[in-house]
Amino acid sequence: MLVFWEKGYEGTSIQDLEDAMGMKRTSIYNAFGNKREIFQRVMACYKESVMAELLIAMDTAPDIREGIRRLLNAALDIHFDKDNPGGCLVVLSVLESDQLDAQSRDQMQQTIHELKTSLQTRLTRAKKAGELPQDLDAAATATTIATAMTGMMVMGKANFTRAALKKTIDQVVGLLG
Repeated sequence: MLVFWEKGYEGTSIQDLEDAMGMKRTSIYNAFGNKREIFQRVMACYKESVMAELLIAMDTAPDIREGIRRLLNAALDIHFDKDNPGGCLVVLSVLESDQLDAQSRDQMQQTIHELKTSLQTRLTRAKKAGELPQDLDAAATATTIATAMTGMMVMGKANFTRAALKKTIDQVVGLLG
């Protein structure tokens, strides 16, 4: 996963995968298929681990505002974790999506849409619970939060500081009323 995260789909060679996995090319092909199939497995693993942890950070908060703050801070933590290549594997893959096949592109787009849908569901639930103003547009707000989250990953790759990006989090949470 870290190889694709660091080098991107196009920049990752089979030799890179051999080195990272400690396997020979034929063993990789026999066990996992071609590079596209490996990438798709990596993306599924990323969603089940990294993306799921972000949503758990949000869902364990006492209220929606704190949940959104935790979600966005957790995304920043991943970016600034020295053991990670920085940014977000999904966002970085979307940025190079012209180099992906149609199936992989669809998988990236679906992942972003799933994030937006998860946010919208949680915002709608919070509105019903009285945590948010009733006139808040949950769909538009979910898109705004997802946009901020993915944008922060791009800005982080452009060497914006954690402190600058934390101010973005404050602004996004402030939009919740």
